[in-house]
Amino acid sequence: MPAKSAIERRLKRFEDFENDYSPNPNENYTKKWDAKLEEFSNDIEKYYDENRQTDEEKEQKLKILREIEDYLVNQLFVNPINDVNYEVRAVVPFGSSASALGMRGGDLDMIICVHPPMGKKQKGEIKRRTNDILREIFNRIQSGKMLNGRKKKDMEHIKEARVPIITGFIDGVEIDISISMTFLVSEQYLAAKMIDAYEKENLEKDQFCRYDRRFILLAAFVKKWMKSKKTDENEDYYKTVFPNSCCTVLLVVFFMKQYKLLPNLGTRDPGMIDNVSWVKARNGENGSFGIPNQSAKYWRESNYCEVSLGTLFLLFLEYYAYFDFKTNKIIVEKGQLRWKSERDRVNKIYLQDVFGNENMTKSVRQVTMLQKCFRDAMKIVINNEGDKIEEELMEDVLPDVCSYSKSEMRKLRKQGLHFGPKPRKFEK
Repeated sequence: MPAKSAIERRLKRFEDFENDYSPNPNENYTKKWDAKLEEFSNDIEKYYDENRQTDEEKEQKLKILREIEDYLVNQLFVNPINDVNYEVRAVVPFGSSASALGMRGGDLDMIICVHPPMGKKQKGEIKRRTNDILREIFNRIQSGKMLNGRKKKDMEHIKEARVPIITGFIDGVEIDISISMTFLVSEQYLAAKMIDAYEKENLEKDQFCRYDRRFILLAAFVKKWMKSKKTDENEDYYKTVFPNSCCTVLLVVFFMKQYKLLPNLGTRDPGMIDNVSWVKARNGENGSFGIPNQSAKYWRESNYCEVSLGTLFLLFLEYYAYFDFKTNKIIVEKGQLRWKSERDRVNKIYLQDVFGNENMTKSVRQVTMLQKCFRDAMKIVINNEGDKIEEELMEDVLPDVCSYSKSEMRKLRKQGLHFGPKPRKFEK
């Protein structure tokens, strides 16, 4: 079904208006909702334009990354670490800092890709070696040998995390350093490049062309909305309700694919993954992720649908508010749904990694609360004037169940809004 028809059909669910926003009663639902949400759409675009990462910030982060890479190659890895000789294949950014979703004041996630590679089944040994490397890096930073002359604050080596990291601030930039020991270019880097491919633009060189700018604008706003639910008090609970930033963006990708607003890049350009070599990654090159202008232009002209950002945000909320997470597995790369196997069903949400088979949303357990938040947000969008929607969305924070009394917890359970063991506060 074409995008226009699919969107019209979906918007029929919201045909009750308090006011008539269109002088033409025969006007389609998309145009009516676009008119109603015009100011909200402007707010979504304005948020991104005013808060996106500047070129200066990006360059500052890349200078820190390059300095770290230079030290590792020329100073640290010239000798064995705990009797193992390592080779740096690349030091690359990933997450928002590596894509057009980087925002002002955002952190720098970097991954140090080293060989010898190890298979995923060797989890214990991978973690041990990772901590060996991170310990050496941390000690060099703390001693002033590494990143000398830069201001360092709150540096910490978190050894016991599922994925050990070094975290802290370098010259005011929050950084997370992790290790990858994969055979091929790390999946985190590839995922960031895939996201970039949907938005990447370099008209000066006439090399790359974006598919749909609405994707990056919508994804940035969805991230902002989800993060607004988090407070200092509910942070631990928040992580069991909402997916992390990367998964949030992938949910937006998958949603837009369902309406044919984004293509399946791997299907259209099957060589794009294979062509990303370590050399290309090390040089910060996209490989063939930068789809030629003509290819992107043809797809865009064949599939483009006129629909506003505000209407897309409402459709995004509705799509996942009533999504059957219990039986469906989300395959983002192919834009497909598959039945969960019995083994998969231990996961409340199964969002398959773009370049692997891992579930990226294992930490999300409170799905009914997540979907309630989506439904509550829908009501805000539907029932408020366009210029009031953003403010209302951001004020509606997630409660912290650890502050609930026993009777409140029982009520929450009765409503099906809490799953699993009682919060620690209520354990005897």
